Amino acid sequence: MCGFRHYFASNALGNGIPINDVVEWIGHRSIEETSRTSRHLMPGSITKVARILNAGLWTAV
Repeated sequence: MCGFRHYFASNALGNGIPINDVVEWIGHRSIEETSRTSRHLMPGSITKVARILNAGLWTAV
């Protein structure tokens, strides 16, 4: 059963589904548990946030 849950979480996170939703769907007790095992699946999230914030700053000026 754990293999299917990890497979689901991997695909969901890799395709941009928010981690909060994934945590709820797979039944982890906390976001930390999911983050600890699946953080490597979200490598672009920091870059994406930086791009969004940067664009917002330039449009505000």
